[in-house]
Amino acid sequence: MTDAQSNPRQLRVTARVRQERSSVKNHRVSRISWASWASCLLALVGQTACASAPPPRQLLDARAAYNEARMGKAAEIAPAELHTAKVALNAAEDSYQDDAESPQTYALAYVALRTAQLVQAQAETKAAKADLEAAQREIDQLEADEMARTRDELTRAKQQLAVRSEQLQTKDVELAQERAARAAAEERERDAMRKLAAAAALSVKEEPRGTVIVLPGSVLFTSGKAELTPEAQQKLGLVADTIAPQASTHEITVEGHTDSKGTPESNQMLSESRARAVMDLLISRGVPPQSITSVGIGQNRPLADNSTAEGRANNRRVEIIIKAKEAR
Repeated sequence: MTDAQSNPRQLRVTARVRQERSSVKNHRVSRISWASWASCLLALVGQTACASAPPPRQLLDARAAYNEARMGKAAEIAPAELHTAKVALNAAEDSYQDDAESPQTYALAYVALRTAQLVQAQAETKAAKADLEAAQREIDQLEADEMARTRDELTRAKQQLAVRSEQLQTKDVELAQERAARAAAEERERDAMRKLAAAAALSVKEEPRGTVIVLPGSVLFTSGKAELTPEAQQKLGLVADTIAPQASTHEITVEGHTDSKGTPESNQMLSESRARAVMDLLISRGVPPQSITSVGIGQNRPLADNSTAEGRANNRRVEIIIKAKEAR
């Protein structure tokens, strides 16, 4: 047994020293642990504060502008430019994660915003240009179609004009032939009238109302009567032979006239009867009934003064008017 073991007082002192040493060591460890934990806590709080800072307005606008471009026509029309905008936005997002409030973060967010806006504008410009080119192609096609239709219409019009011109030329030839034939017929008619005037000793004259054959009443009728004399029938036979061939192309009117002796009523009736008697004889000698009419004028259209015997004789007459039918 040692001296220390044999001495109780010494043992108590030794135990007390050991206890004090242990207490001092534990206190030192505790102080180190609290210092380390506090340092870590401060670092963690700083990191959390950095990460929770709100994004700059430029970055929010850049995100919205990029999404608008991505959802619009840029993805189809300007994919390369849209990728450039995405790269710029990613750079701004990375800088925001590193340091939300640094000048670089603001600068990169502004660049990303402008890049996205530029991409959107470029996409809209390209879309507008594409729409304009499509519209121009449509206009060109419409103009080409219209020109083709116009050419076809012009071709048809020229063909129709050529046909019409040929028809008109043929018509002109026909009209010229018709005019020549009419002129020859009219000349034959005038020659026939001249021969009739010479053969029947009648007055034949041209007036605006047509060719007028004047037959004196003294030659045709006895005084106050409507029966034709034999001489009148002979002369009217020559007239019928002359005008019957013209009946198909002419209108024939027989007018009866009297002098002023007697009453107007009796003279009217007498003129109608004498005109009808002449018409009936002409029809009996070959003039078509559908081509001839008769009318009584009475004393209303004298040629001379009724105060003299000669004047009254000239007024007592029958006129045959031959007028060419109007062309239809």
